[in-house]
Amino acid sequence: MDVSTLKTLKDEYPTSSWALWSSEFPNEGCVEEDPAEFFEFINENHDRLRPSVVLLSLNPSTKLPSDYQNFHSTEPKHRNDQFRDHVEATELEGAYMTDLVERIVDADSGNIDPIADDVENLFDQLDLLDQDTYYVLCFHEKVFQTLLEFCDSRQRELEHDIRAFRAVHDGFQLECYRVWFHANWGANRDKIYALREQLTFLSSQVIGGEIADLSRWID
Repeated sequence: MDVSTLKTLKDEYPTSSWALWSSEFPNEGCVEEDPAEFFEFINENHDRLRPSVVLLSLNPSTKLPSDYQNFHSTEPKHRNDQFRDHVEATELEGAYMTDLVERIVDADSGNIDPIADDVENLFDQLDLLDQDTYYVLCFHEKVFQTLLEFCDSRQRELEHDIRAFRAVHDGFQLECYRVWFHANWGANRDKIYALREQLTFLSSQVIGGEIADLSRWID
């Protein structure tokens, strides 16, 4: 991943980020608290980035600066340390992370209705990442359904209540998987353990640093 692409994603797509956290996160003084320092942290660790793996949520719940701050807030209410633990425990570090609907900031997902322009905005980011195949883990039902309908594809049920579909768009292939939301709490706390199982199941197919072809589950 070259520096110019990292800068373009940072500057033009405010919800873009990468699944890397410093060892001090989320403690006071960690590099995640300073956008410029955190960008340098990402740049210095560019060899750990895995642009073919995409962790996709619905929308930002609060206004954050750009510079890859999404999914890296140190405020406890965002539960980003919980999300980091999921990612690191299931060996998905280095994945690209973003929100499908970056134009709306709202903590209530019921107020969010994705449109075709949101999908096109996502695909613009994928074009910059320049991969032949993307493994997209959708952390919300609306995210998965929007992509499924946009691609006019057919879904399949996998183990651990994962749903999946495959599609080809504008020269690249999508392998999309619906998993549970990463910040569940209260009545939905049981989904936290279930999500860990889902991510472990998908990540168990990692071979040579890249997720293997999972098409046998989708065809």
